[in-house]
Amino acid sequence: MPDYKSQTSLNFLSRNQKQDEHAFNAFYEAHWEYVFEQAFIRCRQYDIAENITQDIFVALWDQMDEICIDNVRGYLYTAVKNRVLKWFEKEKRYVPIAELLVEFRASTEYSDAPLLDKELVEIAEALISSLGTRQQTIYRMRYEQEMDTAEIAKQLNMNRKTVQNQLSLALAQLRSSLTLVLIISKFL
Repeated sequence: MPDYKSQTSLNFLSRNQKQDEHAFNAFYEAHWEYVFEQAFIRCRQYDIAENITQDIFVALWDQMDEICIDNVRGYLYTAVKNRVLKWFEKEKRYVPIAELLVEFRASTEYSDAPLLDKELVEIAEALISSLGTRQQTIYRMRYEQEMDTAEIAKQLNMNRKTVQNQLSLALAQLRSSLTLVLIISKFL
């Protein structure tokens, strides 16, 4: 029996149905823990991570006749990332900067709140402007024009996965920068 955990590529096409089931079960056992860990790291919810993991393996099983994976770990990592992003979008876990500012204003009791709002808007705009051209365009289309990733991909003549990846990178950069700004502003 092949060692699916150390294998870097996988092609289910060359097996008959009985072998497919055996090979898939071995593949599942070898990679379930990795997929679950990657999902849990991103969403921090056990049941959601389990569901995402199961969804990925069900999708693999459904596509078994047509799929050829050159880099198993890379494929699974990307599949987890995309499923978690879909879950974030579905659950509205991404909070646009404008909504954060409204919440900040509501929680602020200081007389200099309008000044702080203006400064935060300027900081947010500067952070968005500091993104790469492609990431900035995709971010603005997604959150300012409220387009979904399929619409963005079509308009920019790009692959949807590329749009999702660029959006994910932009959000990670903005999130880390904004977190730092908010932490610093609490101590000033």
